Amino acid sequence: MEKLKVLIVDDEHLIRNLIRMRMDWEQEGFEIVGEAPNAQEAMELVEQVKPDVILTDIYMPNIDGIEFSRSVLEKYPQIKIVVVSGHDEFEYAQQSIKIGVFDFLLKPIRAADLLHVTGKLKRKIEEERSREGELARLKEELARNLPYLREKFLLQWLQGTLSREEIREQAEYFQLPAFRQEAPYQIAVVEITPIAEKHTEEQLILLGMACKRKLELFFQGDPFVTMLLDTRNQFVLISFRPEGDLAGICEALLDRLIHAPKGIVNIGVGRKRHSLQEGHLGYAEACNAIRYKAFVGNNQVICYEDMVDNREETYRSNPELLRQLQFYISVGSSDRAVELLQAIFDVSFSSVSQFRMAAMDVIHECQHAAMEQQLEGEQGLDTETLVSIITADNLPELVQALEPYVLHVAKAISTKRQAKEGNLIYQVQAYLEQNLGDPGVGLASTAAAFFVSPGHLGRLMKKETGQTFVEYLTNLRMKKAECLLKTTDFKGYEIGERVGITDPHYFSILFKKATGRSMNEYRNA
Repeated sequence: MEKLKVLIVDDEHLIRNLIRMRMDWEQEGFEIVGEAPNAQEAMELVEQVKPDVILTDIYMPNIDGIEFSRSVLEKYPQIKIVVVSGHDEFEYAQQSIKIGVFDFLLKPIRAADLLHVTGKLKRKIEEERSREGELARLKEELARNLPYLREKFLLQWLQGTLSREEIREQAEYFQLPAFRQEAPYQIAVVEITPIAEKHTEEQLILLGMACKRKLELFFQGDPFVTMLLDTRNQFVLISFRPEGDLAGICEALLDRLIHAPKGIVNIGVGRKRHSLQEGHLGYAEACNAIRYKAFVGNNQVICYEDMVDNREETYRSNPELLRQLQFYISVGSSDRAVELLQAIFDVSFSSVSQFRMAAMDVIHECQHAAMEQQLEGEQGLDTETLVSIITADNLPELVQALEPYVLHVAKAISTKRQAKEGNLIYQVQAYLEQNLGDPGVGLASTAAAFFVSPGHLGRLMKKETGQTFVEYLTNLRMKKAECLLKTTDFKGYEIGERVGITDPHYFSILFKKATGRSMNEYRNA
């Protein structure tokens, strides 16, 4: 650290000299940069040399040391002041502590006392400068991370996790003035995908970068539009424009973006919102609108409002039925998938657009299942099916158009699964079915039979079946037990032994947990 600058203020020349001579200032890390016989001259020197430390007498002509110290600290609070006083001025000197004076020395000044005080001064200033340096570094880091933190705030807002107060406070901090106004706003989502089904990660990144530059140029200097990238690598546009519809702006934007090299662009636009706490709803609508590209084609601006025929009552997806549909498609169970398809449409629809929205949900689940199973080509809708859905004016016709597509994807997945029978997990599943009645069958013994570690087998089982080894084996045993209850007159303990569970009490607990009924209730039913 550089030497600390010291200013000595005392109306007696001998006292100033005494302070100079009492210690080796340079050796202790200090440098005396000036002396003054009174407060007026001292204040001028403070302005010129900007000292770190001032040693001042209490009694001086015109302005005393206390008043001088107060004036200095009001203007330069970082300067450390030590008051020099006699024994009869001790009580007066103590009062100086209240105005922020660092310490005081008693006359006659002893070298030990001076060294003690200057040592404290040096440590205090070093600590403060260290904190200031750390604070400066933190501020620099904050400035570097500000774009990331701003985007994080906007993503939280789009997810609906912030209160009104949090939105206002953070919008103020991140200098987003539009958020401080209770003005109507709209949200659009821009999805950009490569034309080619097979593409490298580098091609995807370059496509995204090219489109980002075009978006930034398009909205350059527009204070009413905020842009960010969401967790799905879609560009989100938040428009607070007082005039003009966002859909019209997006049409002009689309003309710029569709010329991006080898890219397909779809833009979904949510409805206008008037409350900042409804941002997540506008965002969800924009994302849902993009899903309608299956109906309207690519390179389109799709308004959520148009998709629901401007009706207040909208179709609401049944997440549980859709989850089950995807599951049965994923395991290649065509019959169960068709049953679920019928159940999804076994509800009251108030308009044609609503059952078309339900069809969109089904197509989305089929595509998701196909992509998870890494099928090539099965994800896409053929033109005939798409036309049938778009032109369907009644529910039976629409379901009739959808059913072959659901069967097509489910059967394609089933075919692929059958082709993988040589896979370890399929062999393990067959092994478990053959040795179901052996109570000694478990993860360790099965792993040993296939010359793999239990940990590796457990992870593979979880990955391929979605269940732990124990869960899978227990479910297998319970299904066999159900079959035996339906088709034989065996007693409960006999069935338990045949499925590898020799403890009757434990078997009855597992059975009831799996089926929701005791064995007697199950058999009677």
